[in-house]
Formats: sequence, C-alpha cells, structure tokens
Amino acid sequence: MERSPLAAARARKNSALRSSARRSRVLIGIGVASLALAATACSSSSSSSAPASASNSSTASAASAASPASVASGTGGLVYFMIPDTVPSRYIQQDGPDFQAALEKLDPGVTVKLVNANGNESTQESQARAAIAAGAKALVVVAADPPLSGGLLQIAAQAKVPVIGYENVPIDGPMYAQVEFNPLEAGQLQGKYFAQEVTSGALGATPVTLARLYGNQGDVYDTQMLAGQNQYLTPLINAGKVKVVCSAYTPNWAEASAVTEMQQCLSSAGNKVRAVLGFYDGITQGAIVAISNAHLKAGTAAGDVTVFGGQNPTTPGLQYLIAGQQQDDVIKPFLLEAQAAAQLANAAVRGEKPPASLITQSVNDGSDNVPTAFLNEDYITAGASVGTLINKYVVQTGTDSWSQICTSPITSSSICKSYQP
Repeated sequence: MERSPLAAARARKNSALRSSARRSRVLIGIGVASLALAATACSSSSSSSAPASASNSSTASAASAASPASVASGTGGLVYFMIPDTVPSRYIQQDGPDFQAALEKLDPGVTVKLVNANGNESTQESQARAAIAAGAKALVVVAADPPLSGGLLQIAAQAKVPVIGYENVPIDGPMYAQVEFNPLEAGQLQGKYFAQEVTSGALGATPVTLARLYGNQGDVYDTQMLAGQNQYLTPLINAGKVKVVCSAYTPNWAEASAVTEMQQCLSSAGNKVRAVLGFYDGITQGAIVAISNAHLKAGTAAGDVTVFGGQNPTTPGLQYLIAGQQQDDVIKPFLLEAQAAAQLANAAVRGEKPPASLITQSVNDGSDNVPTAFLNEDYITAGASVGTLINKYVVQTGTDSWSQICTSPITSSSICKSYQP
C-alpha cells in the first residue's frame, strides 16, 4: 500500500531518531475562529544569521518555488493561522491579536481563522486540507512537528495555496516565505554569556559542572540553538574548563519534562551540578523547580546552582530573572514578528512576491530555497540594571506588562515597587 506523505515522513523520522530517548513537539490546541493570528518561527536546520548556514540562491528564485500564481489579485479572502498549542500562551494572547490587527489594517476585507493542532501533526495536516477546501488564500503555519511537516507543504503546493512559516516553521517542502527570530543567534547569545561567566571565574573553579537541557529533539529551533551554544561551549569543554555531567532533550519543550530531567540529572550527579544551560524559559523554569525540590538554591553564590539559557520570555521566567534565580533571557518583540507575518500574508493573498524590504536571506529548508525574514533578538541579563532592561525590551515593546510580572512571589521586590507602585 502506498504511504501518505505524512506516513512516509514519520517512517524516515523514526529511523533517524531510533537511538533517541525522547522526541515530540510543543503543542496542544484549541480551535478559535475569527482571529488574525500569527505564531513564532523556527527556521530550517540550514537557517541562521551566518551566511555559511544559508543558501546563496536568489530571493526571486526562492519565491517562485511556492509562488501563489493562482491567487487572484485583490483584497479580502480567508487566511488560516495554524498553531501547534496554547503553550506558550504568546500565540493566543499576543502574536495572534497583533497579527490580526496588522493584517486587517493592511486589508480590512480579510478574514482570519485560527486553528490549533493539539500537538498532533496529523491533525495539522487535516486542518490544512480543510482550510484549502474552505477557500483559504494563504496559510500561516507554526509547525506542530517540523520534521513531519513536509506533507502539509506538499498538499498546499499542489493546491497552489501559499504557506508562510512562522517561528517554528515547517520544513522539507515549498513555502512562499517564512519569518522567525534567528535561532542560531539566540544560541550564540546564550553560549557567549555562559562562556564569559566561566572564564571570568564567576562560577568558581574549573571544571564547571554543567547540566544541559535542550529543546524538543529534531525541531529546527533546537538544532540551530544547539549549534549556536556549541560555538562557545565546545572550546571550553575541550579545554577541560567545563564538564557536562548530564544532558537531555525536553519533549514538547515542556516545563514538566524539564523538571523530571533536572531531577534525574541532580540524582545521577549526586547534586554536584554548578550550572544549568537551558534553551527556553519553560525549560529553565522546570530546572529551577527541580533544584528547589532537591533542597538546593538557584542563584549565583558559592554552593548555588546557577541557571542560564532563558529565551522566548514568559512571565515566570522574567520573575526568576528579577529574583536572580535565572541569569539571562533572549527577548523577542512578538509584535514585530506578527507585523512582518501580516505583510507577507497580505502580499501572498494578492499574488505578489514577498516584500523585498523584509527578506534578509534565502534559506534551504531541506527541499526548497525559502525567502526568509530573520528578526533580531534582544538579550538581557540579571543584575542591578535588570529592571531597566525589562522595562525597555519587554514592557515598552508590549511583550509583557509590569502588572503581570509584578505578582507573587516578587510583588514586594524593589524593582516592582519602582515600576508597579
């Protein structure tokens, strides 16, 4: 019997990851109608801000791979925004409304429908089929499971419906364009800061015993962030200045999984872990919970476990940053990504090429060269100026608010008293 694209992809994935202990993706979902939403992008394993990791093909040829030639010019039409889950909540609470507002401003006649895959790539593929049958003129997709997303892209390509990848982008198929914060750059920022703390002696004598908690294995964001971190960690490991005592992937990027992994790490290492390097706020949050459960302290003093690797800021992650329990955070202005996605969707619906002002590179996604809009992250670290940095890069960009951040357990902190009297 001939296998579907999704079944074939699943077989390839299972073979490639047979030796892996755990594999999955960050997603759950609910269906919500009439919201113009856009989610967050993870580029393909070849995507990065470094020219060496991106294709040199022209943007024009990349755009033609998934050009929506069959879409009639004009305003209006149906756009589907396809997300993997309600966690992280940014997709529903921030990116979605921002995307809707931006796209409606560009084209008041457009209708946007949000669907959630409930963490299941088969469901997302079915949703794509249903969207096409309903007359969708464009699909904005945060992939439920990027290594299995090629089938969805082929279905859309056959129907000549343009796909715009957003944050955790689909791979292995033609796309109109994609937008994301650069995952390689995020890993580089985290790795560079951790390396500075090691070499400065802030973490004490070497080798520094390190627990590494990665993201969801096989996701492009995980692959690229790991490459970015390793640019700075590998030399330290080879020089004997860092000793990795345990490492694990985090299925679905889930905090609960990170708690379990960190507990196992502490147990296997006899609690002799000086630092943790994660990939995302949910993972660092899980690590901090496990550290507390082991009657240890997350902090910077001698005897503490120092936690690095925040990214994609959550409210609890920002609270840990203020409290000094988490040392850094890669900040993403979600509004900028949503607005960029709206511009791409508007151009796709009109049958136009991706706006040249947005596209920074053409990136090979394993099948096609995709015009890619890479956005730059901000980066903040704990310390005396953390309140000023959060106010500038998080609150003033609308990514979070002091009223949400300054809740228990940091309500009485000096920073909250300053910004949320």
